[in-house]
Amino acid sequence: MTTMLTASADVPHFKMRGFAGAHSLERCEDPGCQVTAHGQASCGRLACPACGFSGSNLSAPDGFDGDQLARCTCGAAWIPESTRERVAA
Repeated sequence: MTTMLTASADVPHFKMRGFAGAHSLERCEDPGCQVTAHGQASCGRLACPACGFSGSNLSAPDGFDGDQLARCTCGAAWIPESTRERVAA
């Protein structure tokens, strides 16, 4: 089941590495890094606005098939800010 996110409080950013059950988590190396409701970590990475994880748990939209949603293995889906909007923020 996919949950579309509309708003959330900023959550801490964690990086996820690994696949097929062998995952490791580590806190972002940027002190105080938070993920916004738009799926943008303050360090600049795409991250899940629901759980705060970024990395191998995300599937980013390619846009070629019209799908603009980023998805997380936690079940969340959102439309990420465009690169232009991220730079302006």
